[in-house]
Amino acid sequence: MDEAARQRQFEDQFLAQLRARALVLTRGKLPADEVIIEPTPEGIDAVRAELSRLEVFDRRAIDRLAGTRSVELRFQKRVLGGLMRNTLARLRVRVLTGVEALLNGQPPQPMGREQVLDALARYDLLPRRQRPSAILLASPTGFTAEAKRLVDGSGPPTLILMGAREDGGWDTALPAAVAHSPWARLFELEGQDERLKRLLYHLEQSADLVDSRGISVRELADKLGLPRLETERLVRQACRTQPHLMTVVHDGRTHVCRTPLAEEGEAMSMWSRIRRLLRLRPTPAERVRVLTMQRVRLEQQRFEADRKTDALEAEERTALQAGAKAASDAERRQIAARLVRVRRELKRHRAQAQLYTNQIDVIGTQIHHLTLTEQGKRVALPSAEELTAQAAEAEQVMAELAANAELANSIEVTGQTVAMADEMDSILEEFKQVAAESSPAPEAPAREPAAAVPSPPLRDAPAPARETVARGDAQREKPESARPEIG
Repeated sequence: MDEAARQRQFEDQFLAQLRARALVLTRGKLPADEVIIEPTPEGIDAVRAELSRLEVFDRRAIDRLAGTRSVELRFQKRVLGGLMRNTLARLRVRVLTGVEALLNGQPPQPMGREQVLDALARYDLLPRRQRPSAILLASPTGFTAEAKRLVDGSGPPTLILMGAREDGGWDTALPAAVAHSPWARLFELEGQDERLKRLLYHLEQSADLVDSRGISVRELADKLGLPRLETERLVRQACRTQPHLMTVVHDGRTHVCRTPLAEEGEAMSMWSRIRRLLRLRPTPAERVRVLTMQRVRLEQQRFEADRKTDALEAEERTALQAGAKAASDAERRQIAARLVRVRRELKRHRAQAQLYTNQIDVIGTQIHHLTLTEQGKRVALPSAEELTAQAAEAEQVMAELAANAELANSIEVTGQTVAMADEMDSILEEFKQVAAESSPAPEAPAREPAAAVPSPPLRDAPAPARETVARGDAQREKPESARPEIG
């Protein structure tokens, strides 16, 4: 699928999702109780104008490009028992695409401020009664930061931007007035299940961090493009659905990590709660979870120590360069004293990082051994006696089967008799003779021209007659070729 077809598919899916969302929310979740959806011409007019500017007069290009379909959603509310309808809002929806980039085969780029302003200018030409109260512009390639700033700075009509994300989500820019109103639900095209899938996708993409020091909820919120509270709810839901996932709090920040050994059955059964209340001996899975929490905290501390070490090493290099360029001895002594302090601090941080590394190695070894032991106990394997007995039984069955197969091959009865076999051989021999006769005979080699011989005298003329008689006798003496017998 090329880029033009992908954007066309995005337009169809976006309009279908928005239409379905509007029909669902008008059943009591929006101030309006009815929505009327009608097509509008500004989308195809804008694409035609862009093609005319580029001097492209191919009618089939309009069918291949996205952005030609634009609609108006008119939200109404019934009053006086349904006798009258009051229009609450008019929402114009359109998809913006880079027509010139698609025609020239260039990589797609986000929509900028100029494209958004050009789209808004078309609605200013409408009659006052037909002007929308809000405009929703969507883009399969997203919008630039300058274009998103128009959302808060533009006056009426209200501007809303929705861009597609690479992970399948939506990057929605709403004004503050709309974000805190019931109308914000209309632009939540992504359900809870889709958001959970995106969260698990980003966790798999950052598997090295999840398995080592964990990934913070703040980083996940930035990757998902969601608020931190919504991301925390998704993380808790993911931990309930994925037994290997767990959360660790370090320095007031929540990190998501993964334990190599999960509890069997439910993540937190009633028996586990009772055992924890009675402070009984933890199970191997609980011990692994505790050790994993310790490892994650140590990984975070080592990561912070590594960052400080990198900063001190950069400061050391800067001090060395400054000391080499110093013009006076006093300046060199000052830089040397600072370099001594930096190197002492650097030595301490390296020793601390090495301590964290050794502790992580010890905990990792313990986790590895506990995991191997518990995994070996969870899988019920047959004993050596059972394996030997089953092997002997299988060998006996295979031997009996081989003997029966050999016996069946030796006593197999066929419908062919001796006479039929002889007749078949004679027919095959006849095929060979016919093929030999039908093959072309090899050409005789060309004779060399005879030497000039003087003509014989006239009295020797009867010699050819004698030669003819001799030739006839030779032909009569030639044996007759044997004819093939049939049958």
